[in-house]
Amino acid sequence: MPNEIELKLRIAAADTTRLFNQPALTHGLEHGPLTRQLISTYFDTPDLRLLDAEISLRVRSMSGGWFQAVKAAGSSVAGLHQRMEWEDIVSGSEPDFSKITEPALAAIFADNALRDALQPIFVTDVERTEWQLRMPDGTALEVALDLGELQVGSHIRETISEVEIELKSGNAAQVFSLALALQADIPLTIENISKAQRGYGHYRTLPPDLSALTTTTLPHVLDKADFTKLAWAYLHHLQSKQTLLEADTTELQQHAIAEIRTTLHHMVSALQIYKHAPAALLTEYHWLQDAVDAMKPHDHAVPRHIHTLLQGQRCQRLLLQTGAWLLA
Repeated sequence: MPNEIELKLRIAAADTTRLFNQPALTHGLEHGPLTRQLISTYFDTPDLRLLDAEISLRVRSMSGGWFQAVKAAGSSVAGLHQRMEWEDIVSGSEPDFSKITEPALAAIFADNALRDALQPIFVTDVERTEWQLRMPDGTALEVALDLGELQVGSHIRETISEVEIELKSGNAAQVFSLALALQADIPLTIENISKAQRGYGHYRTLPPDLSALTTTTLPHVLDKADFTKLAWAYLHHLQSKQTLLEADTTELQQHAIAEIRTTLHHMVSALQIYKHAPAALLTEYHWLQDAVDAMKPHDHAVPRHIHTLLQGQRCQRLLLQTGAWLLA
């Protein structure tokens, strides 16, 4: 029952060729790059019963073979995706339910009515280039560049251009460290949405996230465990509000702005209290907090300006640095 841990990053199509000459991808290269076509078909029922159960079912054509993957609910913070995945070789393009042996999943797929209702709902067709790396500490990473498209029905096409850094074994902090090395030369933006989520987004719009940050008075002293828990929560909340900056109502936009400001204030306060926090990290969060606070609350362009700021390379680097430090 492997736990898949990977970092997803958007990359402009014009910048993808620059990856092939990156020293970060040649040092420690075990083999590669290897390029091949991956065509992945996602299955669900017309009423999206698998989505409601927080499960995805995919059959992929790759290198002349067929591979089935079932993924269970996971999480994404600062672009780091963590979820359970079960992958098996199958004989063809249709799901093979005999391969699904994990008890909880097997019970779901034992339902004949569900099996009969399953149908292809979207497809991803990408050219994937992979690099297999071994870092100095022994950590094994797989870097994949995916270029292609998401296909929903016969009329919807959506471009895919992203880099995935997957932890195969070892230290998860190395995932962020490698991303930072690449981002030093190539503009990269953290992607918190998986291909499956993008596909499902054409079928169902999720309700807006109106949650508020749970705020309590911070103690005078924070140990590493307490600080780490708070910092990950702040990162998750900060990123969960970014999409609302592009919402079509002022109320949603103002909610997002208020929550982003509150989250940044709490992150800065926690960094000030935690005595082992790097000074450079605190300086950068001060910069981000001040930049957001300086914007006039009732300026109609503020949501766009904050969104641009958070998507900018300086902020993206800050988030990657935070992830690398928290996992170190």
